[in-house]
Amino acid sequence: MMKAKKGDLMSRSPINISLLSPTHLKIAQWLQHNESAVMLLTEKEIAKESGVSIASVSRFWMMIGFKNLKDYKRKLREDLEITPAKKMMNTIDDLEHTKLQIHHLNKSVQLLQVTLNHFNKAYFERAVALIQEAKKLYIYAPGPSIGLAELLNYRLARFGVTVVILRKWGSELLEDLVHIDKNCVVLIFAFSRILKEGDVLLDYGASAGYRTIVITDQPVLRTHHAFDALLFASRGEKDEFHSMIAATYLVENLILSLSEKQQDKNMQRLDQLSALRKKYKDDLPR
Repeated sequence: MMKAKKGDLMSRSPINISLLSPTHLKIAQWLQHNESAVMLLTEKEIAKESGVSIASVSRFWMMIGFKNLKDYKRKLREDLEITPAKKMMNTIDDLEHTKLQIHHLNKSVQLLQVTLNHFNKAYFERAVALIQEAKKLYIYAPGPSIGLAELLNYRLARFGVTVVILRKWGSELLEDLVHIDKNCVVLIFAFSRILKEGDVLLDYGASAGYRTIVITDQPVLRTHHAFDALLFASRGEKDEFHSMIAATYLVENLILSLSEKQQDKNMQRLDQLSALRKKYKDDLPR
């Protein structure tokens, strides 16, 4: 018999699991392992993923104490929106702020919390190891994620990591693709969805032999191609402002972990950089 865990599907409403049919129990088991994906799925998609009929999924919500899928999502969203922001607000009551700033601060902490809730240590350590061992790190960063690519480029250069930001789109991307080999790693930002260029980078990696890392805000990445590491960073709901705070937090932790892995070499480089700044402080003031 399945046992309820604090915060999981079976603890959201008092349920006698023995009363669930084999089909409804199958849905419950699938949800328990894929709960973070539910926010983005329809009943038809849940039925397909769990291997049951749409009608069974529609009936399931009332069996576990909810009106429908929308009602379940509402409760799930409430549970994911942890309250550290409310505690933080008590410490800044004496500061000048607007309602918008309060809302943004609260939302930022929630996004960080959701990101931590979905943190996959194995994938994260895999990503760090891949970047550390790579001859070159290629980064595909469409839209606002270009800022994260520039941050990685600036910081990792200090550690001796060669970074190439892919700045071509469409068929012009192929001009860069021919230079990526098995000694390289490709980091793909796939916020909202993975674009065609990202899919091509994943697909070509299978034959060229290079490794791939994907950073996304989608609990379920909709691609048929394999990847070596998947890192999640929450950016909010589809219909609201998409914050980069959690994504920046994730990227900065990658940088810190890489720095720690090669601490002696990195300290030598930083000492050398400090010496150069001192030597040329009058010629190249900061």
